[in-house]
Amino acid sequence: MKKILLSVAAMAMFLSAAKAQDKAFKKGDFTASLGAGFGLYGTKVHTEYDQQVFDLATGFRTERYKHDTTDAAASAVFPLLLEYGVTNWLGLGGRFAFSNYTRDSANTAARVHSLDADLLVNVHLIKSKRFDMPLSFYIGYSNLKYITHDNFGSMAKDNGISYGFALVPRIYFGDHIGMFFNVGYAGYNYPSLQFSDNTNANLNELNNWIYSLKGSGANIGIGLVGKF
Repeated sequence: MKKILLSVAAMAMFLSAAKAQDKAFKKGDFTASLGAGFGLYGTKVHTEYDQQVFDLATGFRTERYKHDTTDAAASAVFPLLLEYGVTNWLGLGGRFAFSNYTRDSANTAARVHSLDADLLVNVHLIKSKRFDMPLSFYIGYSNLKYITHDNFGSMAKDNGISYGFALVPRIYFGDHIGMFFNVGYAGYNYPSLQFSDNTNANLNELNNWIYSLKGSGANIGIGLVGKF
């Protein structure tokens, strides 16, 4: 009886492994994806700084000014994704992305861009021999720069976080090469942008200026994927 049970267990393991070999993603697979897309985000800016207020009764005094504004932003996004199959349904890796934001209508010479480096987690629950649709999650570091290209060398920069999730359908044309689509949600949080120009490396110090930026919204893209 013991031998029969061992034989059944061995056969089940063999069939499971054989079935996994027929799928577009399995343990031990390494994938690299390069794509292009765009993001549409709703943004929220919080700013606060000290200002001098004059009152006839008390004279000058310092008050803290605080203000929130909402707006929108759009960017072209170019991601590089690397993934390793830890199990037949779980992949871990990294996401690296460059985002180039649309020009400021008030300053067409200005450039805004960001660089992301994220931890990537893919859950592969829907797949066949030539199709794979992981649910992708990522979170990590983002660096934002706003360069005005004016005569004063004005710019702003900050280190923040990037995060998001997406459905990433992959269609393989053979055993190694395919294409993917990306439909997801992405967000950014930059807690304290630092402003500078040719005369001062930290303009925020002049009046204890705090300027934070948050953005989140849709992220859509397409690209090529290779599996090894």
